Amino acid sequence: NGGAEAASKWSQFYFVPGMSHCRGGQSLDEFDLLSAMVDWVEKGTPPESVIATGKAFPQRSRPLCPYPKHAQYKGAGDPEDAKNFECR
Repeated sequence: NGGAEAASKWSQFYFVPGMSHCRGGQSLDEFDLLSAMVDWVEKGTPPESVIATGKAFPQRSRPLCPYPKHAQYKGAGDPEDAKNFECR
């Protein structure tokens, strides 16, 4: 068992705001978790975040953060650009 801390060494959970269960929606529903997972397995580096985009908002990107963290705007820069957010 070991709880959430032990599980976080081999598992991460990502909420995708606005995305319905198992399908898209008015959300940022395009992201590459597979490459992040491959890097984690092959290089031992868990992802700090995964960048998401989507057809519903073509100019917007956001970091998806491993739970319990969430994307927080840094307070400066374009609020449509993922680089101006951090996982907290």
